[in-house]
Amino acid sequence: MSGRTIVVGGGLAGLACARELGSSFVLLEAEERLGGLCRTDQVSGFSFDWTGHWLHARDPEMRELISQKWLAGNLLDVQRRALIYSEGRWTQFPYQFHLEGLPARTVADCLLGFIEATVGPEGRELRERPLHNAAEFILRHLGRGFAQRFMFPYNQKLYTVPCDQLSPEWGGRFIPRPTLPEVVAGAIGLSSDDAGYNATFWYPREGGIESLVRGLAADVRGLPGEVRTSARVAAIDLGRRSLRLASGEELCFDSLALTAPLSAVARMLTGAPAAVRDAADSLQAVAVTVVEVGADDVGGERFHWAYYPEPRFPFYRIGSPSEVNLALAPKGCRSFAVEFSHRGKAEHAKLIEQALEGLAACGLIDRARVRLSRARTIPVAYVLFDHAHAAARAAVMDYLSGNGIQVAGRYGRWEYSSMEDALLSGREAARKLK
Repeated sequence: MSGRTIVVGGGLAGLACARELGSSFVLLEAEERLGGLCRTDQVSGFSFDWTGHWLHARDPEMRELISQKWLAGNLLDVQRRALIYSEGRWTQFPYQFHLEGLPARTVADCLLGFIEATVGPEGRELRERPLHNAAEFILRHLGRGFAQRFMFPYNQKLYTVPCDQLSPEWGGRFIPRPTLPEVVAGAIGLSSDDAGYNATFWYPREGGIESLVRGLAADVRGLPGEVRTSARVAAIDLGRRSLRLASGEELCFDSLALTAPLSAVARMLTGAPAAVRDAADSLQAVAVTVVEVGADDVGGERFHWAYYPEPRFPFYRIGSPSEVNLALAPKGCRSFAVEFSHRGKAEHAKLIEQALEGLAACGLIDRARVRLSRARTIPVAYVLFDHAHAAARAAVMDYLSGNGIQVAGRYGRWEYSSMEDALLSGREAARKLK
């Protein structure tokens, strides 16, 4: 690598990219503080991350950096406590491993459907041909009972469209696939709690998830490069190898790494072909509004997060940050993050009311003892893996790659991924530039 590299975006991917570059970089972050969505706000004694951020580190180098440097002495090792609320009952997550406690008819449908999907004659077609959509992926690997009771309604609530409108790659690597003995064991109460990629996770003892950003940012600021906040990119001219900030300032670069949402990047490109712009315009995302609630602890079910597949609840998930770390709420209090998925504008007052109603209906709060309730919207939260997604994403990424531009991060790569994936993609982008 020679000359100056500009890294656009100061979230985890951008910071990891700058760190790996080591020198001759300029990191540009549009907001006043680094971290992207990996941030923590404090209000009235409560600390809220911008939705749940749990660390799952597999890469040996990344594990060492997180545990021995960025969050050294500031880590909790947490055993997941995730639940599902359906048919008026609490059961353990993942649903397909924990049928015990559900109505007998539900258990029978899920067991028989799984058998049919995996070894039965009616499931043979899906086992022998390519899968066309997420609905077929679910039916192929889990069967009709699991699909109808949990996977279909939950994913439709999360992505705002039916599963047959999602492509097969929508998130399959994050879905645990049980064996028949595991399904049977879960139905009779003999299952274990270690299924899935997030059975255990790390979380900071102090400072919320933004502690990770502060540790990583301190690493980056100690390097011979430049970190700038409140530096929003307005336009990128690949021909002139320059970009213009919203302030009017122009910066030249020899190489460029982008972590801003791929859907927005193409609109910044001066002279990009119409086909590339059209592809970027077809990239869709789902917004999430999180209603943050702080209340006196009145008991009720204990969980780190819980899933709500049924349509009668308008939210898809409730997190309880104070159950992960008591330091996130005042003594004697409990905190909740109620998540609503949508496209289009959100009515915060309405969603706050629905969140409080739902929490009270599940016995988690006494509405007379709520201390705090507020809402925030994340406009680009989940990439929508519709059937246009793969081709459109490839068209934009191929154009950028053909011009020597690297992309990184969940939204820069326009994918569904974890915090560690963001860090690893930033590192990978820098290594390619070097």
